[in-house]
Amino acid sequence: MIEKVPFGVDLKLDRKAQITLAIAMVIAVVLLYFSLRGIDMAELGAKLRNAKPEPLGVALLLSCITLWLRSLRWRVLLNTSEILPLSTVFWANALGYLGNNVLPARMGEFMRVEALKRRHDISRSYLLATALIERVMDAGVLVLFTSAALLTIPGLPDWLHRASKTFSILSGLGILTLFLLPHGQKQVEQLLTKIPKISGVASRFLDGLRCLHSWSRSLGFLLLTLVIWPIDSYIGVLVADSIGLELQFQTSMVVLAALGLSSAIPSTPGYVGVFQFVAVNVMRPFGIASSPAIAWILIYQAINYVVQTTFGLIGFGVLSKAHAQKS
Repeated sequence: MIEKVPFGVDLKLDRKAQITLAIAMVIAVVLLYFSLRGIDMAELGAKLRNAKPEPLGVALLLSCITLWLRSLRWRVLLNTSEILPLSTVFWANALGYLGNNVLPARMGEFMRVEALKRRHDISRSYLLATALIERVMDAGVLVLFTSAALLTIPGLPDWLHRASKTFSILSGLGILTLFLLPHGQKQVEQLLTKIPKISGVASRFLDGLRCLHSWSRSLGFLLLTLVIWPIDSYIGVLVADSIGLELQFQTSMVVLAALGLSSAIPSTPGYVGVFQFVAVNVMRPFGIASSPAIAWILIYQAINYVVQTTFGLIGFGVLSKAHAQKS
């Protein structure tokens, strides 16, 4: 019998998924080794034990707010055909983050989709398409923010400033294209029929883009995205303050952008190994040593785990009860 976790996620991985997970585990071990190599564990432990609670409390509160804002943003995409209750979207979204933290292969994405599918008559392909749009938009905004942040940091090489300008323009054009595609969907679909290898996936993505046909909806989605990431960056500053580390807002934004983009590579649940390696190597050029960088990323991840696990477990209970009553 095939084992499943709640909300229809199959834990029995096929051969391809097993190979991908094995590769991710090897990558995590190797990256974790290089991240922790040469670190004074006693010093690291002292930094973690002596972290100031006041900024961490504010960081926890802001993390709760960003989870709510991400749910509100997803709801903007979902409200194309019917108005979904924000509470249902929030619990489903929290459940998805919980799944991503404890299950391989980003299975949390499927959990949040299935949770909403069981509550509302919305196709899975459309729900998955809206989740994909979220990720594409996040990537574009992260590149845009990173490029803009690098332009404001003094002392960087001229070539990096020039590259930052180029990437700012390219990411801006990419975001604009994402919002213009829905208004030329028929023409794009006709073009895709000539490329059968990608037409299926691209068509589902375009189907999801119909949620952006409304300019007011598109603007609301974009504004929420532009609010969420700066708050996340400020959480990074608060975490640094808790361990006595001076971290500029722009630098925090660069690090978080690198963490966000690194989540695209095969990784273990919770991005163990990958996030530690990225934090150490991205912070180093800004004069931050490995030990405080590791302390920073461990606390930053812990805050996210606490918030996402708490609301995810509550969401699991709420949605399971609602599904049982509906059945």
